[in-house]
Amino acid sequence: MAEKPDTPKILSEISKSNTAKAKTPASRQQQKARRRFIIVAMLFLPAVAGVVFLTYQQVQLRRELLAFQQDSQILTQTLTGQEIQIQELQEQLAESLQSGPAEGESTQQLGTNVNQEILAIRQQLAELQNRYTTAESEPNLQWKLLEAEYLIGLAGKKLQLERDRASALALMQSADSALSQSGNSNVFAVREVISRESAQLRAVQMVDLEGVYLRIANIALQAENINLLNSMRENFENRRNTESAFEEVESSQGSFLNATLSFLRSIFVWRKWDGIPEAMLASGQDIYIKQTFELMLEQAKLAVVSGDQNLYQTSLTNAMDWVQRYAVMDTVAAETILTEINELAGIDLNPSLPLINESLSLLRRLIASEQ
Repeated sequence: MAEKPDTPKILSEISKSNTAKAKTPASRQQQKARRRFIIVAMLFLPAVAGVVFLTYQQVQLRRELLAFQQDSQILTQTLTGQEIQIQELQEQLAESLQSGPAEGESTQQLGTNVNQEILAIRQQLAELQNRYTTAESEPNLQWKLLEAEYLIGLAGKKLQLERDRASALALMQSADSALSQSGNSNVFAVREVISRESAQLRAVQMVDLEGVYLRIANIALQAENINLLNSMRENFENRRNTESAFEEVESSQGSFLNATLSFLRSIFVWRKWDGIPEAMLASGQDIYIKQTFELMLEQAKLAVVSGDQNLYQTSLTNAMDWVQRYAVMDTVAAETILTEINELAGIDLNPSLPLINESLSLLRRLIASEQ
C-alpha cells in the first residue's frame, strides 16, 4: 500500500507561514513605534533636566529660607530670655538700692552693662529680620549667570559651525544683559571681556556672498560679447585664395622660374612667429569653448554657495587662463571681464573669525566660585 501524505503536518506548516507573514507588518509597526518613542524620549530629556534643575534650585532656596526662620526664632527666644533676665536684674537692683547705698554704684554699673548687651542683641535681631524680609521680597537672580553661560556657548557654536556673525553678536548682547540683571557684583570682568570680544567680531569684514554670486553671473552674461580668435579654417581659406591670386599673376609672365617658385609656395608656407602663437580654432569650436568658460563660472558660483575657497580660486584662475588664451584681448569686453575676474579672485570667502572662549571660561569659573 502507498503511504498516505501527512496532511495535518502540511496544513500546520501552511498556517504557521501565513501567521508569520501576517505578523510581519505588525512587527514593523512595533519597531516604528519604538523608534518614535525613543526619539520623543531623547527630545524630552533636556526639558526634564531643566525642570529637575529648577526644582533643585527652588528646594535649595526654601532650605535657606527655613534656616533664616529658625535663626530668627532662636534670636527671638534669646531676646525674650534676656528681657526676663533684665526684669530679674531690675528687681534685684531695686532690692539692693533699698538695702543700702554702699552697693549702689556697682549695681548701676551692672545695669548699664546689661542695657548695652540688650541693645546689641536687638540690633542683631533687626539685621536678621531685614535679611529675611529682603530674601522674601527680592528673587534670587543667580540663574541669570547660567543663562549667560548658555548664550555665550551658543554664540561660539554659531561662529564655528555656521559662521553666523550677526546671530553670535545678538547672543553675546543677550548674555551681557543677563549678567547685568543678575545683580552680582563680580560680573564686571566677564562683561568687560564680552565687550572686547564683541568689538573684535564687529571689526571683521564679512564678504557679501550674494554680491559675489551676482558678479560672477554678470560675467557669464558678458561672455556672449567676447570675440574669439579666427578659426583655423578661415585662416587657411584666406591664405589659399591669396596664393591662388598670386599664382595667376605670376603665370601670366610665363617665367619658368616664377612658376617653380609658385609651385614651391603652394607646397611650403613660410611664416615668422612673433612670440607665442595664438590658438587657432576649428570651425564651430567657438561654441564649445564658450560653454567651457560658462562651466568654469558655474563652478565658481557653486563654490560661493558652498563656501569652498579652493574650488573658488581654481575656477576663477582657469577662467582667467581661458580669456587670455582664446579671447581677442584688444576688445573692451575681454579687458572688462579679465579685470572683473582678477578682482573676484582676490576675495576671501571665509575670513578668519575671532574666538570667544575667554569670556566663557571666565564666566564658568565665576559660577563655580558662587556655588
